[in-house]
Amino acid sequence: MGMLSITGLQQKDAVAALQKAMTGGTEEEIKQAWEGFQQSIIDVVKQDFEEAHGNQAILAQRGYRQLTPQETNYYNKLIEAGKSSTPQQAMAGLIDIMPETIIEDVYKDLVEEHPLLNKINFVSVKYLTKWILNDHTVQTAVWGELNSAITEEITSAFRTIEVTQCKLSAFAVIEKDMLDLGPVFLDGYIRMFLKDALLCGLEQGIVNGDGNKKPIGLTRDIHEGVSVSGGVYPKKEAIKVTSFSPVEYGKLLSKMVKNEKGRNRKFEKVLMICNQCDYLSKIMPATTVLNGAGAYVNNLFPFPTDVVISNELEDGEAVVCLPEEYFMGIGGAKEGVIEYTDELKFLEDKRVYKIKMYGMGKAYDNTVALLLDISELDPAYITVKAAEATPSALSSRKATK
Repeated sequence: MGMLSITGLQQKDAVAALQKAMTGGTEEEIKQAWEGFQQSIIDVVKQDFEEAHGNQAILAQRGYRQLTPQETNYYNKLIEAGKSSTPQQAMAGLIDIMPETIIEDVYKDLVEEHPLLNKINFVSVKYLTKWILNDHTVQTAVWGELNSAITEEITSAFRTIEVTQCKLSAFAVIEKDMLDLGPVFLDGYIRMFLKDALLCGLEQGIVNGDGNKKPIGLTRDIHEGVSVSGGVYPKKEAIKVTSFSPVEYGKLLSKMVKNEKGRNRKFEKVLMICNQCDYLSKIMPATTVLNGAGAYVNNLFPFPTDVVISNELEDGEAVVCLPEEYFMGIGGAKEGVIEYTDELKFLEDKRVYKIKMYGMGKAYDNTVALLLDISELDPAYITVKAAEATPSALSSRKATK
């Protein structure tokens, strides 16, 4: 949202701290991370309020939207409920659902600011509970007359994803003085909070979700007939990769050409996901060359490959996948995106609200993604030097003088 001030940088650090705490921190560490995350957003919004003085140009530059009448009405009712002496009762009486335009705007911010979400088949379903997908398993156009067998084959090419299968909840502190800032700044706070909180959960689910009340991640084995225990899908068996030579890399990617139905698929690019440490120590050295002009060129693969960093992967792990074949749908809950809650007992002195979104993610089939073991990847890169820079070339030059 806008240019990063000192407060904005603190917000980025707070988001990183929250991600770290949520992936293995203690209850106390998670509590502290949440409080720091909440406060960082409050500080940004309050600073913007004080500096903008209602100047629409400054507000637009910093990412604040000109609200629609429906959005203004919704936030005014939310402010009124938040200031009530009985907020839980007032929130329950707030029958207006959050306008779809707010959810859609958060979705756009997520896609623009997160490379993984920009690569996969990430869809805003708004308030829909189901989404129909083409299963890519049959040819959906035929020559000649349609008989019952062909009709059945075509209709079986579509399946329904229950978007409400998984619920992603975040807890937001909306203090009374925040409500006094008015609808535009409350919208900025809610959207900023939703965007950053959802990022923490979405990336974890897409990359490594085990399917138990969360999306099924790219690292998970979803082959037909896989044994699922307690809703948890097992991890794929990792394929050891020691180099990105054309022969080895081509053989690796060929495993994704045929889907589970045995039908060929066509793709012109793949996505590789690894953590930051492995990128710097393994992937980057293995895909960087020094060209004849004396400049380093990186991310050179034998087959077109985009690289995205995700610290949801363990050291020595990477995923290579066809991102457009992974579906992630996200939308609001019709019964209310924001509700008053007293679930967080450690924040009894503050008013806490639950922000609830639905989402479901899964690859089309098990051939869409490969889990790689890159612990022994050869980090050597190819160095290309101009011929005249070599000692033999220089000696040859001198001899001809």
